Amino acid sequence: MAVAITMSAKRMAVVLAAHGEAETSGFFENYQVSLHTLQRASEVIAVPAPLRHFISFSSSVRKKIGRKTSGSPQNSLTRLQARALQAHLDATCPDVSFEVIAAFSASEPGVEAVLEERRGYDGVIVAPMAPVDNAMSCGLLCKHLSKRCSPRELARTRVIGRLWEDETLHRVYLDYLFGSGRALPGGPKERNALMLLFHGTLVEDRNGAPPAFHTGHVETVEFARRLTDIIESDPRTPWGMVTTAFLNHDVGGKWSAPSFDEAARMVIGKGFRHVSLFAAGYFSDGNETLHRESALLAIAPSVRVETIPCLNDSPHLIACLAGRVVVASRQILAFSGDLQSRAV
Repeated sequence: MAVAITMSAKRMAVVLAAHGEAETSGFFENYQVSLHTLQRASEVIAVPAPLRHFISFSSSVRKKIGRKTSGSPQNSLTRLQARALQAHLDATCPDVSFEVIAAFSASEPGVEAVLEERRGYDGVIVAPMAPVDNAMSCGLLCKHLSKRCSPRELARTRVIGRLWEDETLHRVYLDYLFGSGRALPGGPKERNALMLLFHGTLVEDRNGAPPAFHTGHVETVEFARRLTDIIESDPRTPWGMVTTAFLNHDVGGKWSAPSFDEAARMVIGKGFRHVSLFAAGYFSDGNETLHRESALLAIAPSVRVETIPCLNDSPHLIACLAGRVVVASRQILAFSGDLQSRAV
């Protein structure tokens, strides 16, 4: 005898797991965020505790003295994404009780604590807020879940991954870039270039060996290639060239190429006079994506530069995430129904 699944009785937690950044220029907040970041990194690569504290202290002092920014918008943007996704799910899936929560790996509320508080839910869906998975994001989340959850809890948990190869997300990028509400560059295409910005990754350590952990570099390169192809082939494109640039940290060995500076100089050298910057490798703007206009203008002051914001809480991204959440929730509910049927 099969038992029907009563969807209205089910509670689903949806955790948007972003990196998290300091929201103010305060020394202590920046120190804590930097320290949490390095502590997580040390789970994958060896970073001695004294070095973690020294780096966190010195970087926080530089930010406090420099006062170049009042803080990062990433956390507030992730909260906006959570509210938008909550509203979308409430409007389109009234038979399931979703709770969407913004959580962070380097700031509060911490993603591990949020997951711990929702272990009693009928289902938990985790969405790492970046298009490409790596050992520092999805890897650490999955490691935490495998340690803390029972087999039954794991069966009620889904981690949304491999978004970079999702064709629905590819269409999201096109709709966002060419949306009717967006002002596109004018003039001949031969004068306009688009730089797609991605998070850089380590490709060789100081000894010339590949990193011993999953960096996501191969996936990022393929994602960049796919986006470049579909943007260049779209008849609406106003850009005569689309190129990739990696936002690198330049520590620990050799990083992805071309770097932002290398790509910018190449674009300027080819005679492009209008450059659009779009951080395609990020779902929300933050410290790494902001202020890139000034960096490019420092190289070529006469070039016109515009920044296209990240997808942030755009309806295009929210609808895409909602689709993945609904699929994951159906998988969890189907599994729960199968368990009930076996019990009967």
